[in-house]
Amino acid sequence: MPRRRRPVSFRISEVAHVTGASPSQLTYWDETGLVSPSIRKASGKGSRRLYSVEDIFEIKILMKLLGCSVPLQRIRSSFRFIRGQSRALSSFVVFTDGKTVYFYEDYGVLVDTLKEGQTVLRVAVQDLISEVQAKLDDTK
Repeated sequence: MPRRRRPVSFRISEVAHVTGASPSQLTYWDETGLVSPSIRKASGKGSRRLYSVEDIFEIKILMKLLGCSVPLQRIRSSFRFIRGQSRALSSFVVFTDGKTVYFYEDYGVLVDTLKEGQTVLRVAVQDLISEVQAKLDDTK
């Protein structure tokens, strides 16, 4: 019978190195439920948190949003909303304007995570110009 492989896991020092977050930030985010290690949570003083690759992706997204000056409270709200969707956070394309956080739901539709999933239509102007030019050419 083949042995079951344990999932790949990363200690807090490795996660800090890869993501640019400090160990104290990672500890705080775990304690407050923003991003917790999914493989093994802390179980007391001296216990090791073990993070998955998916956790690392979430932390990298979090760090990028912080780098764009999105307030931590807004990131919390966004992550809560996105986690309520049926897909993993790493499967989304995330956008920000520094004030709110959007994700791509499907082609042409952005979802505002801070306005309870209000959708924003994405219009590619270059595509519209090409479409109009083609129609104008047809009329000649």
